[in-house]
Amino acid sequence: MKCLNKGRKILLLALTIAGMLYACKKDPGNYVYTNVNEAIVSELDTFYSVNRGEVLTINPKIAFTKDQVGDTLNYKFSWLRIKRAGYNSGIPKVMDSTINFNVRMNENLGVYDYAFRVTDKKSGVWKETPFKIFVTNKIFEGWYILSETAGRQGRLDMLSYKEGTKKYEFISDVLAASKSGLKLKGIPSFVTFFNTNAVPIINGTQDALVVGTSEMATFLGVDTLEYKPAYDFSVFVQNRTNVAIGPGSKLEGRPLKVFLWANGNVYTQVYDPIYPVNKMSAGDVTPFKAAPFISGWNAAILFNETSSEFVWYPGNGARSCQKIENETLFKNKTDKNLLFMKSVSYNGGETFAILKDKTGDKVYLARFTVGKQNYFAEITNTPIAQAEHFEVSEDFGYVFYTVGAKVYEYDFNLNLNKEMADYGSRKISLLKFQYVNVGSRTINKRYLDITKRLCVCTYDEGNLNTSGTLDLYTIPPINGPLVKEESFSGMGKIVSLTYRSR
Repeated sequence: MKCLNKGRKILLLALTIAGMLYACKKDPGNYVYTNVNEAIVSELDTFYSVNRGEVLTINPKIAFTKDQVGDTLNYKFSWLRIKRAGYNSGIPKVMDSTINFNVRMNENLGVYDYAFRVTDKKSGVWKETPFKIFVTNKIFEGWYILSETAGRQGRLDMLSYKEGTKKYEFISDVLAASKSGLKLKGIPSFVTFFNTNAVPIINGTQDALVVGTSEMATFLGVDTLEYKPAYDFSVFVQNRTNVAIGPGSKLEGRPLKVFLWANGNVYTQVYDPIYPVNKMSAGDVTPFKAAPFISGWNAAILFNETSSEFVWYPGNGARSCQKIENETLFKNKTDKNLLFMKSVSYNGGETFAILKDKTGDKVYLARFTVGKQNYFAEITNTPIAQAEHFEVSEDFGYVFYTVGAKVYEYDFNLNLNKEMADYGSRKISLLKFQYVNVGSRTINKRYLDITKRLCVCTYDEGNLNTSGTLDLYTIPPINGPLVKEESFSGMGKIVSLTYRSR
């Protein structure tokens, strides 16, 4: 053992001496260092915003490290469009070749990476200064808000998000403001934006914006809101009937599928025209009357009002529903009315359903999946039997509901009911958590914040045209008071809203 240790010490000493001799070896001194002439660019911002079709002018100042005169004839100037954000890199394109940028921006809407390159013609040395250009328009992104106005007519307004100021601009009657060509007729039902590969969009994009009333339902151009007869919803139905027309119709776009509820029927589609799915696969081809609530993403849970029963739509192109075999806490076929139902991510993903006895005022909360029932109990000592609007928090599983002008929060874990807001003489028209659908694109923090905020919409009965208000609340943990983050006004009686993301 001692001999081995001695050998290691000798080897280490030899390596150390060799390293010292190499370090002391004389440098041949054949290196040549030269200071190059380099451009110094100033007064060039990192971000520019311009409406599509407008001319963007940028006038930078340029100095040079080795050339005080800076004769521009000795230099080459290139304004390079590198790529559009969210897309793979392409071949850079020279958009201007003068010292000043002066270009009419006709590109597709979006954020583009640019670079200003200054090249010394004598040495060939060049320097690039990166920046971004946001090609936008007045309706690029934001909230679309569908309201009922005087005379029971619909109006589509917008809260247009401005990237430069990080604030919203209110646009009343955005269809008229954008010269859409569409005038809404009938009582408003829904407005929905979604992005999914499962929808055959007529305007060449995977994005879709749909608006519906009691008399019409149509897609709109997602970048311009233009309307064409070919955008009518009937284009997507086998018999060319506009099945989305009806009082209180709802259309929800999900990442994998789109579901429409109208006139007691539920429709969906994969890659062919929309078809009804509220039938049972056990041989009963007669459509059942479905409640206006759909819980799920690709597959879905429906409520058969004909038999008062929860049923399962398996998705994947199926044309009918199936029985649910999970009865450990309650019967799926129940002698109750469904007041509300929604799929949330709470506890790994569950369906929350609020039911009420067909006779009497007892109200119940059920939490379940197709494979397992997790919770069933009566909601006691609350005014929930008189509720008009419901919602469920994704994070905490809190049930929110409204009675008159008051907003309540119910925590089933603690059997705790708390009043969270009182709007006095105003009426509440909508309660909603807005899911921001961005398809396969990466969701950003601002979209996550929007998704987590509770939307409370109120109005004054004496002024249906402009008294509507949208309040956005953050939901604190441990049953803390709601925190109002933003408030917007000028709408009518809000019946539906959606967020157009990018």
